[in-house]
Amino acid sequence: MKRFAISVLLSLIGTSAFAADMAVKAPPPPPPPIATWTGFYLGINGGWGWGTTRHTDDFGVTSGNFSTNGGVAGGTYGFNWQVNQFVIGFEGDFDWADIKGTFTSPLLCSINGGTTCFTTLRNLGTDRLRVGYDVNGWLLYGTAGVGYGEVKSGQNPCGLTAFGGFSCNTSWRTGWVAGGGVEKMFAPHWSAKLEYLHYDLGTSIGYTPTLIGGAVNVRTLERGDMVRAGINYRFDWPGGPVVARY
Repeated sequence: MKRFAISVLLSLIGTSAFAADMAVKAPPPPPPPIATWTGFYLGINGGWGWGTTRHTDDFGVTSGNFSTNGGVAGGTYGFNWQVNQFVIGFEGDFDWADIKGTFTSPLLCSINGGTTCFTTLRNLGTDRLRVGYDVNGWLLYGTAGVGYGEVKSGQNPCGLTAFGGFSCNTSWRTGWVAGGGVEKMFAPHWSAKLEYLHYDLGTSIGYTPTLIGGAVNVRTLERGDMVRAGINYRFDWPGGPVVARY
C-alpha cells in the first residue's frame, strides 16, 4: 500500500512539474498593434473662421480695419510617411467659405449711393507640408504652405457706378497659411483631427469704380484665422495594413 501511495505521489509531482514547465515555455502574447500613418487619405472638414479686412483707395482714403467671420466646410486629401515616431506628409484641402464682414460709413462707402463696404471670403484652399510626432496613435503636428481663395469685395449696392467701373468685384488670390493640430486614430483606417490655421491672402485690387476724375483702384486686405475639425479615411499602403491603437 505504501508503494502504491508513493507511486501516486511521484506521478502527481511529475505531472505538476511538467505543467509548470509547459507554462514557463508557453509563447508570450502578441504585442499590441503599432500605429502607422503611412499612406494616402481622404476626408472632410468643417469649422469657423474670423479675420481682418480693410479697403484703401489710390488717394489713401481707408475704411480702417474691420472684422470678418463665418463658417467653412469642404474636403481634404493627403499623404503621410512615417519613420519610427516621426511623420512627414503633404495635405491639401478646398473649402467653401462664408467669412464676411461690413463697415458702414456714408462718407467712405458711398461710391454707388450706399453706405456699406464689405469683404467676403467665398472659397479657401491650401496645399501644405505637415511634420508631426506620433504618441500611441496621437499625431501632434505643425503645418505650413500655400493658401489661395476667392474674395468678393466692394460697396453696396453692387453695380455699374455713375461714371463707369463697378462698385464690387470678385478675384482669386494666393498667399500663405501656417498652423498646427492634433489627429487621433480611433478605428482601423479612420482618424479624427482638430487644427488651427492662420491664413494671409495679402492686399490687392478688390474693385475699380470710376469717379469724376477717372478710374480709382480700391485695394482690400484679406487675412484671418480658423479652427477646423475633420475626419479622414486612410487607405492601405503596400507593405502592411494601416493599424492603430484605439
